[in-house]
Amino acid sequence: MNLQEIKQFLSGYGLEEKEAVLYLAALNSGETGMTELAKNAKLKRSTAYLIFQALEKKGLMGSFKMKKGLRFVATGPEILLAKTENQLSELKNILPQLRAFSRKNPEDPKVTYYHGEEGYITALSDSLKKPNILLRHIGSITEAHKIYKEYDFNYYIPERLRKNISIRCIYTNDVSEDVKNKNHTSEKREIRYVPKEYPLKTAMLIYENKVIITSTRNELISIVIESEDIAETERLKFDLIWDGLKKF
Repeated sequence: MNLQEIKQFLSGYGLEEKEAVLYLAALNSGETGMTELAKNAKLKRSTAYLIFQALEKKGLMGSFKMKKGLRFVATGPEILLAKTENQLSELKNILPQLRAFSRKNPEDPKVTYYHGEEGYITALSDSLKKPNILLRHIGSITEAHKIYKEYDFNYYIPERLRKNISIRCIYTNDVSEDVKNKNHTSEKREIRYVPKEYPLKTAMLIYENKVIITSTRNELISIVIESEDIAETERLKFDLIWDGLKKF
């Protein structure tokens, strides 16, 4: 094994290239001063000292004082084997916990959280991936448009139409005039309104096997639940409300 291969081998034990260079130089030099050590490693003295400090923390180098000054020395290479055996022992100890994580049922719902406006739009954009589907949206479009009105008008709606995606909306009665005056038929949109005594403080978008729940009142947070069963249940609940409301 040549010097370059040894350096690459040492990188597998958490040593950066210059750390490996200094460690090998220290092994070859025995106890020595920093100036000589840096020279042997072909590094600047200041750089060599900083690298020594990193190696010292890893238990691979040490120093001691003598009459002729501070001397530096590499820890024997056996320390690498000892450290590896210790890490292996620790890994064996936590293996049961790691296995417990891996036993998660693949059928369990996948839940993803998004924060802020950018996260909201990221979650919403996922509903545009598949063409020719029907979206179901329930909530206050006025509250939602405080966050993403420009994105809705300039990107979301045109992209939805381009992909032939229809949407059914159950809205509160606080919609703005520019929403009321839209050509809903041409924009593949059906709307029904809930009575004023039912103020909706969160919004929900249901499509395919996903449900996006968004709260805009205080901290903007969007929760995406990916589950066939949950999405189907929310679809049925939406359709039950839809069928009980008057057509717009």
